Amino acid sequence: MMTPGMAGDLEARRMRFDEHADNYQLARPRYPAQLYDILATECGLGAGTRVVEIGAGTGQATSDLLARGARVVAIEPGAALAARLTAELGGPALTVVCGDAETAPLADGETDLVVAATSFHWVRTEAVLPRLARALTPNGWLAVWWTIFGDPTNVTDFRWDLDEVYKRRLPGERHDPTEPWGPLYTDSWTAELEQGGWFTVQRVHQIRWTYELTPDRARRLFGSFSNVMALPEADRRAFLDELAGLVAAHGGRVADPYVTVLYLARPSGHELYLARPSAQ
Repeated sequence: MMTPGMAGDLEARRMRFDEHADNYQLARPRYPAQLYDILATECGLGAGTRVVEIGAGTGQATSDLLARGARVVAIEPGAALAARLTAELGGPALTVVCGDAETAPLADGETDLVVAATSFHWVRTEAVLPRLARALTPNGWLAVWWTIFGDPTNVTDFRWDLDEVYKRRLPGERHDPTEPWGPLYTDSWTAELEQGGWFTVQRVHQIRWTYELTPDRARRLFGSFSNVMALPEADRRAFLDELAGLVAAHGGRVADPYVTVLYLARPSGHELYLARPSAQ
C-alpha cells in the first residue's frame, strides 16, 4: 500500500515525462511486432477490438494497436503528451483522455482489452485493478508489458562498460547487468497483478530483441529515463556525454539486447463484479 508521501513522489516522477514530451517521442523505440502478434492470437486484438490504454504517452503502442484495427481509448495524465498523441494519431478510432487511470470514466463491461505499455508501475494497482476488472467484458483481457533496456541473459561488452559509467555517475543504481530486475521478477509482478483477487495471470511472455544505438540515439533514449531526468542539469549532461562517447568507442553503432516482458491476465469471477461496490 502506498503512503501519501510515496504517492506524491510517484506523481512528481511520472509527470517528468510530460515535461520532455518531444524527446520521449523521438527517444523511445517501438515495441516488437511479435508482441502484437501475441495479442492478436491470444487476446483477440483485431478489427473493432475495444481497447483502453493506460499511460499512452506519445503513442509508441497506440499506433500499432490502431494499425491492427483496434478502437482505442488512450488515457494519459500528461497534458503535453496527450496533446502530442492527439496531433500525431487523432482520428475516429482514437479517443484521448487527459486524465488518470484511477479517475478516468470507464463504462462497466464494455472493453475487450486493457493494455499498459511500460506504464503500469506508475499507477496504484490496488486502486486501478478493480476499475479495470469492471470495465472488461467477461472474455476480456488485461495485457501489461515493459521493455527492459538490457538483457541479463545476454550481457555484451558495451553493457559491462556502461555499468562502469553508472557506478561513476549514478552510484545509487544497481550494478550487476546479469541480475534480473523489475518485471523480470515474474513472481512478484504476478502477485501484484493478482492482488485483491480481481485478475488471474494466465501467461507471461519474454520477447528478446535488439535495438541499434548510435551516440545520438543513446543520448536521447537514456535521457528519457526517469532516473536520468532527475539528475541536476550538469550531472545529466555529463552522464549523457560519457554514454555517447562510450557508444562511439564501440564503433558508433551498438546492437543493444532488450527484453519485452508481457503479462496476460483474465478477470477472476467476472460474474461477481457487478455485485461488488463500484470502484470510483
